[in-house]
Amino acid sequence: MIMLLITVINLFRTKTVEFPIVFWLPWILYMAVYLVVDFSFLGLQLTFQYTLPILIGVVASGLVLTEEDIKWLFKWFGRLCITIYAMFVYGYFLKGGYGPSAASTTMLFTVPVSIFSAFWFMTRGKIYLLLIGIIFLASVLQMTRMGIAATSAVFILHFANNSLKGKILFGVIGILAFLAVFNSKPFQEKTFYGGKGTLEDLTLNYYDNPDIRSSGRISWKKALEPGLRARPVWGNGPRADNAFLSKITRMRGGEAHNDYLSVRFNYGYVGLSLLLFGFAGTFISLYKVSRRNSESYYIRLLSTSTLTLYISFLMFMYTDNILKYTIYFPNYFFALIGIVYNLKRNEDISGNTAIQ
Repeated sequence: MIMLLITVINLFRTKTVEFPIVFWLPWILYMAVYLVVDFSFLGLQLTFQYTLPILIGVVASGLVLTEEDIKWLFKWFGRLCITIYAMFVYGYFLKGGYGPSAASTTMLFTVPVSIFSAFWFMTRGKIYLLLIGIIFLASVLQMTRMGIAATSAVFILHFANNSLKGKILFGVIGILAFLAVFNSKPFQEKTFYGGKGTLEDLTLNYYDNPDIRSSGRISWKKALEPGLRARPVWGNGPRADNAFLSKITRMRGGEAHNDYLSVRFNYGYVGLSLLLFGFAGTFISLYKVSRRNSESYYIRLLSTSTLTLYISFLMFMYTDNILKYTIYFPNYFFALIGIVYNLKRNEDISGNTAIQ
């Protein structure tokens, strides 16, 4: 709520809106109208959660940012990541292993991994490979499966890697690292009840394979299927999934751990289509900005990093509630988009390389 208030206040300080909000207006308006028609406080909370990151992007694109502001943002985001990583080290090595919010923090860690990967492909500074490896180690040690897959995908498919030779070389390295982790005994035992499985089992048959340890995701999907079939077009209403799963689990909260399922259950195929339209439209717009301003160091660094983060965003949506975990990923993701459009407007900053 505090972040929402700060964002709304700063909306009135923005000089102009460079963020491509037009792609998100259908989704925002659809949620707002649905909330009026089928109001609930949980639905209001969900609407705020889904809307806040987009508004952050709008604010980031419209504020007047100086070079010192950009450096300040990077400095404090770095401190945040270092603090969270230090808490992981403390929890894992001194408190017996799996720390609180371990699965969620891997979402956040994909952001610095994407930025460091961009630095690596643009400068070939070996320190960035070391930092990527250190961050990747957190997901490996905690065996956060989607965290491992998403981090690997960010490095392998990074948009800053323009060289075909480099794509092949580092793609092979990334794939080999992922396969080494996938075939390790701890990963296999955590993922499959039988202690052994294949990539096909994990991807093509994820929700249909009884041998997969899905942490309840298969059960949630089966529980939601009647509601998905009953109202496929418009959905069952804002936060209907939470109310439905709470009755089944007899707990205060219930989550499907799959944003595609949650959005379909709550807002139907119409809502999911509008959400994906927002992602697709912004991606295309951002890609054009990245290509047209490839000579600008700042814009290339941040635009390629953000374009790559689309991959991890869509991956985490398949196994988690990343749309709701605004403090772990969406806030930073949309802020980066807004900053890119801000830099496009401010040529005095966009050509500077001091951020290295």
